[in-house]
Amino acid sequence: MTKGIKFLLIAVLFSLPFWYGINLFQENLEKFFYAQISQPFQNIVEVKIPEKPQKPNLDLQARAAISVKINKAGREIILFKKNINQPFPIASLTKLITAIIILEDKNYDLEKSCTISEKAANQENVPNYGNLDSEKGKKFKVKDLLDLMLIYSSNDAAWALSEVIGVDQFVLKMNQKARDLGLESTHFINPTGLDPDELHYDSATLPYLNYSSASNLVKISQYILKEHPLIFEISLKKPLYLVQDGIFDLFLTQEVIGGKTGYTDEAGGCIIFIFKDARGNLFINVILGAPSSAARIEEMQKLIDWINE
Repeated sequence: MTKGIKFLLIAVLFSLPFWYGINLFQENLEKFFYAQISQPFQNIVEVKIPEKPQKPNLDLQARAAISVKINKAGREIILFKKNINQPFPIASLTKLITAIIILEDKNYDLEKSCTISEKAANQENVPNYGNLDSEKGKKFKVKDLLDLMLIYSSNDAAWALSEVIGVDQFVLKMNQKARDLGLESTHFINPTGLDPDELHYDSATLPYLNYSSASNLVKISQYILKEHPLIFEISLKKPLYLVQDGIFDLFLTQEVIGGKTGYTDEAGGCIIFIFKDARGNLFINVILGAPSSAARIEEMQKLIDWINE
């Protein structure tokens, strides 16, 4: 017998106990698991996954409201909704579309100037800095009027800007833009958001007012964020003078992206407010028809607090 064969036989003889041990261990392991599996089902402990606590109901004192969360991948989730597709007067939220036309129309140059006409200077005033009553005949740069319009909601500035191409032509462009964006519940009669004198809002008079829906205003906000972020950047400029019931009256720990307020007797208190959380989720929030300009802030704060619960 050769040395190689002897070595192989010795190796086989010594390995037999090892393989026997493995087989015995495997057999015992299989018996153990079989015994566990074959226990009666009533003896198996059920593990319950705790349910996520439900948010409390939110009752907003407004005609319409919406909150939309958009994650970094672009997925949209409606967190809150109330009459989101019904059109309502929107007051100075109108000026967001006014700003879009100014930034997109080739007849406008932010560095060029335009003259404040008598009609522009005599637009109904808002109780904030930005009234141009005493500025008739003076020239202002387009970018400065844009600031007055978006920060202080100056009706004088909005009207003066629209006169660059003619108010009627400007309003036509506003409505064409609404159609281009697929805004079926949006229509404009002027660039300011002011309501015609002696006209009171109801379903019959709605066509004679600037109107939109909460869901349409989310689309407008998304378009601005994508194409004209300058508009919301301007809205975040710290005002030199107090803006009553403005977006800076809201308390928020997350990053504020921008916003716009509006109020008329017929529209009530209106506000768009956009913020971003630490994960990069964007929240677009709209309230239409709050009982007053102060109430628009109170109701928006309720919505913000509810989102962050």
